[in-house]
Amino acid sequence: MEYNGVHVDERYSSIIEPNFYFDSIFQPGLTFSDQFQGDAANAGAVQIYKLADEEEQDPKMPASDFSDENAENALIPLLLNNMQQKSKKIYNIQETAVPYAMAEAHLSQSTRICRSGWQRSGLACLATELNQSNDTEAITAANIESKIIASRKDVRLGKAAANVVLASVATYSAMLEAAGSRFTPMKNDEIIETGQVGYWLGMLWVECNQMDLTKAAKYYDYTGTLKTADLSLVDYMMYDWRGMHIVDNLSMARLKDSERFNGTLAQVEICSGYRVGNAAYGIVKKHAV
Repeated sequence: MEYNGVHVDERYSSIIEPNFYFDSIFQPGLTFSDQFQGDAANAGAVQIYKLADEEEQDPKMPASDFSDENAENALIPLLLNNMQQKSKKIYNIQETAVPYAMAEAHLSQSTRICRSGWQRSGLACLATELNQSNDTEAITAANIESKIIASRKDVRLGKAAANVVLASVATYSAMLEAAGSRFTPMKNDEIIETGQVGYWLGMLWVECNQMDLTKAAKYYDYTGTLKTADLSLVDYMMYDWRGMHIVDNLSMARLKDSERFNGTLAQVEICSGYRVGNAAYGIVKKHAV
């Protein structure tokens, strides 16, 4: 570096410029259920019992006899077959030559990257396994309220509660314009690190910028089949959070001295399973290409 022919010192900052990542959207008890988490210990699959669906019955006259029926159930398989992994090699000679904690910085970055991939697979599961809306009209501020009410009707007729909407940035923006003061933002929340969250029409709205920018979100489903969903076509996914199951049986982040080279490995690994208990738990609204 020169100032008018005079060489001057250069300094290297010990502060790292932050990287940006997609919004954190999945939180147990709000946007997904982790009730089967404890059953996944030391297992590669969880079999979930479900009692057989039965219709309501008409009343009988008093002093009627019981009509005995066989008790039936079914199994819903949830396979823990989605692995997120990241391993970075940090040579000691490199770490001693930079003014920041290189190993810790890469471990933090790898954790964020794996978590972002973990979320992308969850979105792919929802987009694939929920019911699909036949409405492909583009969302605008003028029509969004009527479309949300129509989708809510479909979910309620499926006997589920429409309590969460994961919305693309465009849809979320149209909602804000249409809702105005009726939108209730969540302030100082620790629920979602970077996302925009609030309530409208009795539903939790979560802005999901990963939808707009992801054309090929992948996950392995409960049959072991690799599925791919184009999230960029999704306007919103409305569902009952109790029906979206995510289970982890391994979540590891470590700094490990390597025996293969003079340095450290920053490693992150997450093994998970995704399953929508019933397609009627929600609906996916997409726009035409």
